[in-house]
Amino acid sequence: MKLLICLIGITVVAAVIYYFLSQKKVRNKKSKNQRSAVLITALVTVILLGVLALAVYKSQNQADLQCSVTHTTTDSPPASLKTAMDYFLQGNYDYDTGNCVKAIADYTTSISLNPRDAEVYNNRAYTYMRMRDFKDALPDLEKALAINPNYIQALMNRGDIHNYYYEINRSSAIADYEKVISLGGTRGTSVCGHLLLARTNGWTLSTIFELPFVNANCQ
Repeated sequence: MKLLICLIGITVVAAVIYYFLSQKKVRNKKSKNQRSAVLITALVTVILLGVLALAVYKSQNQADLQCSVTHTTTDSPPASLKTAMDYFLQGNYDYDTGNCVKAIADYTTSISLNPRDAEVYNNRAYTYMRMRDFKDALPDLEKALAINPNYIQALMNRGDIHNYYYEINRSSAIADYEKVISLGGTRGTSVCGHLLLARTNGWTLSTIFELPFVNANCQ
């Protein structure tokens, strides 16, 4: 949404610049001034799009602080640690507070007590992802999807790994995103934008121009 607002803003700025420049015409020089207005507007638009692309690139590559900074949370840890669910909830709590190493240990204990819970595998995989450990995240996502092939979040996570981070395989990512869409997973996810990036092999100028229409053409 923020990116769409930026693109709309760039369009408005370009239109305003062109309007004012084209109005500054001298008798018998209308055509020349219009050409100058087009060139200056195009130059400003390219510069603004470049700044936007740089901002997007930096946001995609900025350091992930989830697992390196202590966070506060309104949730509370379970009162005791006995069942698989207790350790699962403890893992969620530790993840939320930024203690990802302990969260991994909690999820591992939960899995040892109940190896058929797809959500625990997915959460452990996502924690690995936030730790930039994509190699260990993939097997967990495969296990989660073996248990529940229609697990939307696990499909999104596996698609993202293949689309951006590790063992890049955009055909595989596209298949995962398309399955998410077929399951009705467009709501509450960014699958349409991720699918567009997978289909166009990442951020390009044409991709930025397509973004305003991505949700309308998400199929």
